[in-house]
Amino acid sequence: MKLCKHAEPATRSTESRILQDPEAEFDFLRITLLSVLACAARRVKFFQVAVDALTEAKDICFGRGSDHNRVHPLMIALTLLNLSAVLGDIDHDEHGLRWGLEALTMMYQIFEEGNYPATVEKYYLVLACHNAALLNVKLGRWDAAVELVDEGIDFTKAFHEVDDGLRRKLIAIGAQAKHVPEGFFEEAVNALNGWGEGCDVWNLSFWDFSAGEIREEIRVLQHTSTLRQIIMDHFDEDRRYSNETEDALLAQFILAVVSCQSLERLTIASLEFDPRKVWRRIKKRSFLETSWYASALNFTNILENAQKPEIAMFKELLKSLNSFLKKVVYCLVVLGNECEGVDLSENGIDIRSISALVRALRWRRRPKFTRQVSTVILRSNALDAETTRELARMWDPLNEEEQLQEQYATDPDAVGKSTRTSTLVAALGGTMGGIGDSAEGNALQEEETVIEPGVTHLDVSYNSNVGDQGLDLLTAGIAKFKPFKVLRADQVGLQTRGCFALERLSATVIELLCISNNAIGSEGAGVVCRAALGCHHLHTLEMDNCAIDTKAAADLSELMEKHGALRNISLNNNDLQSEGIVEFCRGCAESACLSSVHLAYNNITSDAATEAVGDMMRKCETLLEMNLSGNHINPGGALYIGSAIEHSRILTMFLEDMGFTEGTIDEFLDHGAAETQDLQVMILNNNPVGDEGLGIIAECLSIGLTDLSLSNCALTKSSQATLLNLVSLSPNLRSLDLSYNCLGPNGCSDMVMWMTQNEKDNYSLRSFELAGCSLGDEGFYQLVPVLGSVTYVGVRENGITSAGLEAVMNSHQMIQLKCLDLAKNNIGEQGVHALTERFQQEHKRSLWNPKQLTSTIDQVILTDNADITPGLAASTEAFLKIHNPLLSVVW
Repeated sequence: MKLCKHAEPATRSTESRILQDPEAEFDFLRITLLSVLACAARRVKFFQVAVDALTEAKDICFGRGSDHNRVHPLMIALTLLNLSAVLGDIDHDEHGLRWGLEALTMMYQIFEEGNYPATVEKYYLVLACHNAALLNVKLGRWDAAVELVDEGIDFTKAFHEVDDGLRRKLIAIGAQAKHVPEGFFEEAVNALNGWGEGCDVWNLSFWDFSAGEIREEIRVLQHTSTLRQIIMDHFDEDRRYSNETEDALLAQFILAVVSCQSLERLTIASLEFDPRKVWRRIKKRSFLETSWYASALNFTNILENAQKPEIAMFKELLKSLNSFLKKVVYCLVVLGNECEGVDLSENGIDIRSISALVRALRWRRRPKFTRQVSTVILRSNALDAETTRELARMWDPLNEEEQLQEQYATDPDAVGKSTRTSTLVAALGGTMGGIGDSAEGNALQEEETVIEPGVTHLDVSYNSNVGDQGLDLLTAGIAKFKPFKVLRADQVGLQTRGCFALERLSATVIELLCISNNAIGSEGAGVVCRAALGCHHLHTLEMDNCAIDTKAAADLSELMEKHGALRNISLNNNDLQSEGIVEFCRGCAESACLSSVHLAYNNITSDAATEAVGDMMRKCETLLEMNLSGNHINPGGALYIGSAIEHSRILTMFLEDMGFTEGTIDEFLDHGAAETQDLQVMILNNNPVGDEGLGIIAECLSIGLTDLSLSNCALTKSSQATLLNLVSLSPNLRSLDLSYNCLGPNGCSDMVMWMTQNEKDNYSLRSFELAGCSLGDEGFYQLVPVLGSVTYVGVRENGITSAGLEAVMNSHQMIQLKCLDLAKNNIGEQGVHALTERFQQEHKRSLWNPKQLTSTIDQVILTDNADITPGLAASTEAFLKIHNPLLSVVW
């Protein structure tokens, strides 16, 4: 300061001649001196001295009349910038901001018109932005401060790492303006611009996910072209702001994630997602998959072409996540959805996280590659009445605030894009363009489309705390959405009183209603029947195990008789008894559209009841499927049902566990079943028909039969010849289930030999189930000749060892299976190695000569083989990924 005072006389003159000398730069010298004086005064906190000096300098800049333009415009701008900074020091912030914005405006104009080095331009602009941003922060004008910080940071790109600490200062101010921690904002800046080591990965696990942080993350995702991965792992359940705010921000965040072209991976706890294909989780590659060997063979690329499923499966996937991370995943799987629906069963979903799912389902603006979720499966979660109240909001129209939230998400200006807000542009006189605008760092954003929300299929089964109140709330929401089609509410704690809520469904076009495993009783069943009569599009009604007895028979009969669309009715595991069945079948016989009737385990025993069933089968010309399993009818009752098959159009009969013996099966088959050409599927499991009964079945079997199941029917090795007749005389038989019969090693040998001697096209059998048949290694080996002609062989629980599997693999005969089930056997390491080596060779052969016919198996099931250790399974899995990626093994 003393030196400045001593130099001060040299900047003045009282002689007009000298003042007018063009070579004499007194104004320049004096402004320079005053600026240096002000700088010195600021250092020793003589702020008033600094203000006075810069005020005089400012007056010189603007006070010489027509001669003021002798002062260089850049010096004027720098003088005003210094004055602004000093006024800020003494808390004259409003006054200081005025001159700071004036300085910034002048700089934009000067640098647009002049030709200055780029580094000089950006340096002075950074200084001006920093000053104005700081004053805006002090005045609480956060938006303007944010714009200035973003602009200033963008200018610092010209300095690379040598920026005189200006970038750090801007980050500090920006963190205050954005209400985020300084360290977080520094990470955001680096992620946005690709600065620093590991800048392509952003780990957000250590931050709070406050509203300010989420908005900044959105801004980064909207503009980055370098960010490749985001990591999120959060343990804090104590959120500091309302659910509604959090849900909307998370939805906006996820929309930015799935729209970011550069982002390749989103890691949430231990789950890794592809933001562009959220239905397919990313598996971390093993060492073998990333080795030079894998890259040379290029086998793993085959695994990348997974087919998109109809329903994206996330069952049990989120169970260990806290509520906040669950919300993130809900938004991800809904807003990035490409499938028909999502399955979120068994994830512990409750009131703490359901709001985010609902908000995401109601969000309309999506990237163009996504589609609306129409099916939502929430089985076996923690839903209760309060949760269903929130769930019912998914069909509410968006209110004004929610519409603004969606516009906010899709308008880049709303989340701090570097284009300036109108307020700041106006303050700068509309001159803030051109210098800092750059396309560098801006990611191409996915095009948008507007999708009208509309969940038409909902499954809330096995949430027993929903109860009557919960279903009442849920149906109130569903009734607002006419296109709703499917509601599954098995075992939700529904009782008689809650059934009245179903009357609301008449306002929709509901097609399927399932309320099985709820104790609604006969009274509740009557309420449901009356409600169903008002649902004119209903084609399927399921009320299994609902404590319905004879009292409901009249209501059920009326429903079947009068409903013009109901095609499928299921009343399994109730207690209608013989008397109720007679009344029920009377109504069914009058139906013009009934397709399937399921009456399993209803205590149907009498001849009158079976006669009524037979009459229904004859009269209802649309009836195609009957299930009478578990009803131990009187011996004479089989006659009525069997004789009715010939005069009906029944294609499928379920007759499990009906106590059929060789005598009753003879009555049944010999009185009509063998004469019909229509019957295609017969399920006779758990009936002790024995070897003699099998002989009757083989002799009387309908020629049109395609599927026959005789599991646990007391068959023995004596049925060897009978099985040959069965297969050879049934040209349309595609599937045969002989599981849990004591056939022994040679029980199927004659049948296999016949199939071997005939061309594959001469028989239709493709699925062969022999689980629990005591085959052993010998019996398994005898199946080798047919492994090239069938697609499925089930041999679980047969005592098969590694030696047996090795013998089959070394047989050098053709194997072309879609699935081989070897679960619950005694296979160990030797057998697994034989399997993998055989199909490694086959895979190599197919690569060398694609036209050559080679052995293949799509899937091998090896679960519950005690000799297969976890280590063996893991190493084999890694080996297969390289050497035979087309073979899938279930361990």
